[in-house]
Amino acid sequence: MFAQTSNSGRSSEPAPHTTPATVDGAQERVRRDEPRMLDAHAELAQLANTLRVALFDVVWRQWRILGAGASSRSAHAAASGAPDDVRRHLHAVVDPEALVLVSLVLLDHERRLGDLLHDWGARNSDLLSVQRMKNLTADYPDPVRAPLAHRVAWFAAVARDVGKDLRWRSLAQGWDGAPGRRPDVGTHEGSPTPVSAYVRAHGAHAPLNASTKARATRARLVSGATLMLQLRLGLGVGVKSDLLAFLLANGEEPATVRDIAQATGYTVAAVRRAADDLATARLIESRDGQPIGYRATYDAWASLLGLRDRPVRWASWHQRFQFATAFLHWADAARERPLSAYAFGAHGRDLIEQHRPAFERDRIAVWSTHAPVQDSGAFVSRTVRALATWMEDRA
Repeated sequence: MFAQTSNSGRSSEPAPHTTPATVDGAQERVRRDEPRMLDAHAELAQLANTLRVALFDVVWRQWRILGAGASSRSAHAAASGAPDDVRRHLHAVVDPEALVLVSLVLLDHERRLGDLLHDWGARNSDLLSVQRMKNLTADYPDPVRAPLAHRVAWFAAVARDVGKDLRWRSLAQGWDGAPGRRPDVGTHEGSPTPVSAYVRAHGAHAPLNASTKARATRARLVSGATLMLQLRLGLGVGVKSDLLAFLLANGEEPATVRDIAQATGYTVAAVRRAADDLATARLIESRDGQPIGYRATYDAWASLLGLRDRPVRWASWHQRFQFATAFLHWADAARERPLSAYAFGAHGRDLIEQHRPAFERDRIAVWSTHAPVQDSGAFVSRTVRALATWMEDRA
């Protein structure tokens, strides 16, 4: 995957008149490089495991607060010994489309998520935005986008056929295949669940296990963490509800149209129209300047929405889930390939640069031309661990 060169940049093949001492010196340099390659693999594997554990911890905690997977919990939460009500408390707003997408990605590692997505989607698809699902899917890195799109089509088919939500028809077409043909789950590469006797007996959208036990209920809108779904239920699914949720979770800091568009996944034009309408209706405040800033006062809305918890924060889950997906894909692909310390640092830093929004908010990592990175490998290790810790502690 990564080109390997000697320190000199020349071929390692000895010249015709190379002395034995020179050959021995070259072999010694190779021997010195070998532990660095092994260390790079080990560090990447360890980082991937740390990030994967944090990711699953966040995913399960968020699903539980939304009324799904009530009988399931992350190993981290179980090992903590904390009571259920403590484990359920979240400090950040759940982004429902981002949660569905990363759960679809993680089906390769946790098949129970197929059951959960089926049951929750069948009961709550009306609270999700079809357009936003399309927009956020397109943001995922190339290697996972095609299988993810197919899994999204499966989820859309569940929403359409089981949940009777016809808004999902366009997305579900990618699952139906030829007209009149309804393939079993598991016949397509990257599909979410394997074919089983239960699936064959109950149809393509049946959940994974043969149990008839429901794995999800109607979403529980009981805390600030469910703010997006609460506003959608009351005001309708769309950019205005999500814009308001973002501003309420933004710590009353003014946000520009581009800030809001980046956070929510809607177009700049759609966000500008919605923000202007809400400001004209005096539901949010606008501040003059270039560019114009918008804000919402949490205390003014807390009583109306029944928000008794301390203000929750916007956590940029979509951007952080994207980075985690890209990093874990890299770790899996690099497992059987040569990986030098240099390549580890260079490629890892490239990934972090490509996903800056995942780190800039909350200042998980700070770097710039005024604060250059001296050691890319150490920077990658430190940054990924900082993100994993933040996800577990602040989710």
